Amino acid sequence: MSTTPPPPEPYQQPVTRSDSSGTAPSAQGAPIAPAYLPPATGKPKGSKKLGLIALVVSLIAVGGGSIIAFIAGMQSASLAPYADGGQQMDPTALPPEVQQAAVVFGILTIVAFVVYAVFGLWGFIQGIVAAVKNRGRGWAIGAIALSLLGGIVVGSALAAGAAIGVPA
Repeated sequence: MSTTPPPPEPYQQPVTRSDSSGTAPSAQGAPIAPAYLPPATGKPKGSKKLGLIALVVSLIAVGGGSIIAFIAGMQSASLAPYADGGQQMDPTALPPEVQQAAVVFGILTIVAFVVYAVFGLWGFIQGIVAAVKNRGRGWAIGAIALSLLGGIVVGSALAAGAAIGVPA
């Protein structure tokens, strides 16, 4: 008996994937696994309009709310002469035109903060969606920041209107 191993079988070339399905039978009769396709270079970027719209809506929220709040602050200044050093005012003791100014002040203040709240919330939510979907992420981050910090701007506009409108 000889101890030499038998000669190797002839080398067979691998089966090429000529069909697009990737299921060509192998030499043993089993289908071949689909070819590896490297992932794409990234998700296709969508339009940046979503983030830009979020920023514009946030700007409308802060700008519109601030303008209305400033006007409301100017209306509140007409109530200053009737304030008794920080004490409670008796609304029935005020003249009718001052009572009307107080009502206008209250309504404008509410409208200012409702405008800011509605448009600010819209810009905030749409900014989050745009940032997550990478559709204008920079604009979206700006919209989120503006929506969050805009309440300070609207409140400051109310205070500035009251300070400017008070007679010296």
